Amino acid sequence: MNITGHNSFSGCRFCNIQGVYSQKYKHVYFPPNGSYTNKDHSDWISNIDKVEAATTTREKEILLRKYGKYLLFY
Repeated sequence: MNITGHNSFSGCRFCNIQGVYSQKYKHVYFPPNGSYTNKDHSDWISNIDKVEAATTTREKEILLRKYGKYLLFY
């Protein structure tokens, strides 16, 4: 899977954790919180469907940055 990297806003391929960008340190941090949900197969399918349904190139780029690039598109 070619997903976003560990220093991105969605840096975990297993859960739905969202990072917070620090302007001071120019780095993405993940705040401690115990309420993360695991991603399952339906989440991946839903994300792929959203990217494929994008009507403009700009919209597709935004979604790819949010969800990551999938090998499906190569």
